[in-house]
Amino acid sequence: MQEECVQYAKTPLQALTERFGDNNVRYAKGCDILTERHSDAPVFPGDVDSDVAANLNRTSPISRDTSQVEDAAACARQSDVAIVFLGDLAGLFQTGTVGEGSDTDSLQLPGVQEELLKQVVATGTPTIVAMTSGRPYTLNGLEDQVAAVLMAFLPGQEGADAIADLLTGKVNPSGRLVVSIPKNAGAMPYYYNYKLKSGGTPIAYHFGSKYSFGHGLSYTRFEYSALTIKKARVNISDGIIALSLALENTGEREGCEVIQVYVRDLYASLVRPVKELKAFKRVALQPGQRAEASFAIPVDMLNFTNRNNQRMVEAGEFEIMVGASSSDIRLKGRVEVVGENRVLDRDWRMESQARVELF
Repeated sequence: MQEECVQYAKTPLQALTERFGDNNVRYAKGCDILTERHSDAPVFPGDVDSDVAANLNRTSPISRDTSQVEDAAACARQSDVAIVFLGDLAGLFQTGTVGEGSDTDSLQLPGVQEELLKQVVATGTPTIVAMTSGRPYTLNGLEDQVAAVLMAFLPGQEGADAIADLLTGKVNPSGRLVVSIPKNAGAMPYYYNYKLKSGGTPIAYHFGSKYSFGHGLSYTRFEYSALTIKKARVNISDGIIALSLALENTGEREGCEVIQVYVRDLYASLVRPVKELKAFKRVALQPGQRAEASFAIPVDMLNFTNRNNQRMVEAGEFEIMVGASSSDIRLKGRVEVVGENRVLDRDWRMESQARVELF
C-alpha cells in the first residue's frame, strides 16, 4: 500500500494568502538563517584538549548573506503593509538557533535579520514584526519605528492560522508576556521581581526591560477604577486579603484584559522583591461594558524563605498593586497583616481566587 504524505501545518504565508487571496499577497524571503544544518557542532574549547580544539571548526553556521534583503525591500515598496517574520530556526545542538545545546551570548537576532528589518522599515511602508522565537530578542530601537510587534514564541502546529487571525483582526490579541524582554544582554538574567540594591548603588539606565513581564496590547482600551480593600487589617494565621475593582472597556472593539495583582512587603527581616504577582484574571468585555473583579489572596501566599530555610509569614504592611503589567500599575492600596510571625505548616494555602461580575 502506498503511503501518502500529508501536510499538517501551514506556513504563515499560506494562512495569510488564504485570507487575502493570491493577488493581494507578495512574498520575498529576505534572508536565510542557516543555509546548511550540521550535527557536528563544536563544544566549548575548555571542555576538550587543546590539540583537539585546534582542529574543531568554530565558524558560525549562521548566514551573513544580505543578497536577498533588497528583494524584500522592493516587495515592501509595492505594498500597503509589510509583515516581517523574524526569530529562530529550531534545532538541537546548533542545527538551529534555538533548542537544546543552541545557546546564545547575545540578544541580537540571528544572522542578518536586523538588517532585513531595517531596510524594510526604511521604505516607509507600515511594518509589522511577527517574532517566532524561543527567546526574547532586542530590535535596537526599531521597535519604536514599526507599526506593531507580535510575539508568537514557537507557536506550534496551529500557529500560522493563529497569527493570521490576530493580524487580520479576526481575534483581538489577549496574550501577555511571561518573561521580560531586556534592553541589554548585560542585564541578564532579568526578572521583574527583583530586589532593590543597597543605597547609593548607581542604576544603569540602558538596562531594564523594553517590554516587561505581563505586558500585552490589544485593539481596544481598558480603564481601571474603584479599588476597594475589604479589610485594612487581616490576621496572620488564617486571614485573606480581599479586594475588588472596576474594569471598563472604553474602546470600540470587544477585547480581553488580564488583570494582574502584585504585592510588595514593605518591611521585612530580609530584603524582599519590589513586587510579586499573587493573582490574575482574564476578563472579556464588549465595548462600553463594565465588570467588577474580586480577588481573595490567603496571607500564606505572602511567605518567604527565612535564614533557616523555612517558609514563614511576617506581620507588617503590604502594598497591593493592580495593573495591566508589572510596569503598568493602575491602582494601589495597603493592607496590614497582624499577629505573631509564623512558620508555615506542611500544607499551606497557595492559591488565590478570582471572581468577575459583568454589568
